[in-house]
Amino acid sequence: MAKVKNLYFLRHGQAFHNVRAEPMRAAGCTFQEFLDQMKEDDSLDSALTEEGIVQAKEASDSPMSSQIAEKLELLVSSPLSRCIDTADLIFPRRDPPTRIILEEVREINGLLLNGKRRKRSMLEKLYPHWDFSGVSNDDDVDWTADELESDESVRARGLKALDLLWRRNETEIAIVAHGGFFRKLFSSSSVVVKDDVARFSNCECKAMKFVRKDGVYSIEQVS
Repeated sequence: MAKVKNLYFLRHGQAFHNVRAEPMRAAGCTFQEFLDQMKEDDSLDSALTEEGIVQAKEASDSPMSSQIAEKLELLVSSPLSRCIDTADLIFPRRDPPTRIILEEVREINGLLLNGKRRKRSMLEKLYPHWDFSGVSNDDDVDWTADELESDESVRARGLKALDLLWRRNETEIAIVAHGGFFRKLFSSSSVVVKDDVARFSNCECKAMKFVRKDGVYSIEQVS
């Protein structure tokens, strides 16, 4: 088992639910104002906008993505389509890495339809080149309309995802997920982040060295 792994955390491109909310957040609005705006623009499993597709294609052409693609062994995605599409656009299917979907790296769950995934059977038809064995149920039984998932729950499943990846043989791993999920994961007491990790922009990738000792993960930002 490797003592060090290289993880590439990558946020999805712009999606329809955050076209207006994201600039508000960047300008310093309250979380409630941010949430209210997303509710206005909400839709089931919110898809990439045209701008989001352009962002992903431009990211695919970047020197960093080319360098990652040359050595990438495992590509991991949230089960939400904006992440799967971003992953496929940045790392096209001609590239060899194994592609797996992990429920554990999905967006903060509940309340908003943009965080609710489609049926696994539907996703399997749309994306037959991905392995969906990491999605337990056909229906999204974890999503609830009543409230947002707690920070503790997000961090717990984030740590479960890190545990799963740590036990695998691959050492070069890209994770395509969500800004909110990354923010909660990096604030966990079981994850020591050696460098301050700023909020992810759409299609932004952060390369990190990843080690585990005494049940605690240490992540050092490389770029």
